[in-house]
Amino acid sequence: MVIVGIAAEYSMNINRHVQRSNTLESAIATGDSCLDILFGNWRSICRQPLNVNLALPTNSFTAIPLPTSSMFPNISNFGASASDYYGTNLPNPPTISNFKVVAVDAEWTATPTQTATPIPMLGQGSTATSTTTTVVYNYVASADVTLPAVNGNAVAKVRRVFQKQQLSPWNFAIFYLDPLEIHPGPPFTVTGWVHTNSNLYTAHSTLTFAEKVTYASDWFINFKPGDQQHNADTPASPHYPGNLPPARDQALQPFGMDSTQIFGGPPNPNTADSYRELIEPPNAGYTDPLVASRYWNQASVAIKVDASNNVTIGTPNPTNGTITPFLTTNPLYQMFSSAISTNQTIQDNREGANIRLVTLDLSKILQVDSNGNLLNPPAYKSSSFNGIVYIYDSSASSSARRGVRLTKGSKIPPSGLTVASQNPVYVQGDFNTGGTPPSNGNPSDPTRPQVSGYTRAPTSIFGDAVDILSNSWNDANSFGGTSSRIASNTTVNAAIVSGIVPTAPVGGDGSYSGGAENFPRFLEDWSSARLTYYGSMVELYKSQQSIGEWGRANVYVPPTRQWYFDTNFRTISPPGGLMIYTYVKGRWYVL
Repeated sequence: MVIVGIAAEYSMNINRHVQRSNTLESAIATGDSCLDILFGNWRSICRQPLNVNLALPTNSFTAIPLPTSSMFPNISNFGASASDYYGTNLPNPPTISNFKVVAVDAEWTATPTQTATPIPMLGQGSTATSTTTTVVYNYVASADVTLPAVNGNAVAKVRRVFQKQQLSPWNFAIFYLDPLEIHPGPPFTVTGWVHTNSNLYTAHSTLTFAEKVTYASDWFINFKPGDQQHNADTPASPHYPGNLPPARDQALQPFGMDSTQIFGGPPNPNTADSYRELIEPPNAGYTDPLVASRYWNQASVAIKVDASNNVTIGTPNPTNGTITPFLTTNPLYQMFSSAISTNQTIQDNREGANIRLVTLDLSKILQVDSNGNLLNPPAYKSSSFNGIVYIYDSSASSSARRGVRLTKGSKIPPSGLTVASQNPVYVQGDFNTGGTPPSNGNPSDPTRPQVSGYTRAPTSIFGDAVDILSNSWNDANSFGGTSSRIASNTTVNAAIVSGIVPTAPVGGDGSYSGGAENFPRFLEDWSSARLTYYGSMVELYKSQQSIGEWGRANVYVPPTRQWYFDTNFRTISPPGGLMIYTYVKGRWYVL
């Protein structure tokens, strides 16, 4: 009987421990579900257009709805509270208490008040207000779960760190929102990070990645379905560091906003074109989700050319897309009016059309006299000029093709320059080099893309498409065959944000997008010339004006590509704010 009694007591103890362990596991699982609920609400609040560029304090999240019994139908006598039951010793603990998100510092200590913003963790070259490398804002989500168990309650205090990570796209050599295809012919090495928010397609062994490569969907050592331009090619793996193969990562969202939620399309024209809205003027009378990010709104100077080649120069109106003209005595008006030429026409054989250009002579922006000395003081140093220019021809249509050309841009103001347009942009000649750089010489020295004594200025170019025209470009020759358009060595130092013409879908005409190797477009025979490029290439949208497919005859012969990520972007970015964000579930733990 004693033995039986001991066995029974032992079995009862084991049963109580098992029941309590099972209850504790249920409490932890319930707490984990609460953290998922908090994360979805926290991220949704952070993504709202007016919040996306802000580090929000704790009181921004106090309105997150509490969990309800319908979310946990297997828990009887369910109750929920945002109050900290175990910190205040309230009677009758609810099932879920301490349900909240709290702003914290880099060591996960709560901010002193509910109105205080989180103290950021800063990456290399970053400040809390800069747009260079990485800024991380930390929050801690909590849920204390209390479930009845044998001999008392089982309590699980579950925590998770939420991180809003702010990153400049200029940290990437190549950043694509859409599927990224890279199929170079000759050997081609990509220095710098590479990322796509979609699928990655690499099928040529001539491709080498020197640094990390990430994708949000999948990686295929193959060609994109629908591409019939590579039918004769056998897919082969690219080269990459042995310890750093391409890897899956989170989608990195421009402006921190989900395009499927903020770009609803008609009837609101401010959301009709997804992220291409970045380079379009706003429309009056509608909500604008990009009010803080649209480059029209960021520019301090807007230049408009109409169908009759009338030019308006002034301050862009961020609410309706109109321009308030400068007075003719305004130094900025005088500077830009002297730099603009209109009604010039070239043939773009990829488009199969004549393109009427408005040309911006960037040497006039630098403002030097006949001896090459800076005027004192140059107008670009005006406190009202922030280095961002929006220029466009408003008369563009499918039957009236328009474009913007940048010439004589070898010298850029030291503080940097950003030029944005809803039209295609043609960059002619050496750009941001200080003169004829050693990289244009023979033999080439691509590590010196500027002349001695000149510092590359932080510069970016935004357009529907971006075409590179060499130092030998001649407008008159553009109407002839490829043999009349012979390129010469040219160097361009700038970040590029541009659209693409996607590879055709399965069952389409079999066209290829041209891949990242043709992200900047060409119109010349570069077979005996090199293009040295230092910068960062960012694709956020599909082209709407330059829609000619890659692969047409009599368009171009590719250059020897000497392309490098400009590491200067890791410490200083071009004028303007273009950020990408991720919302990350960080460390998970139980107190």
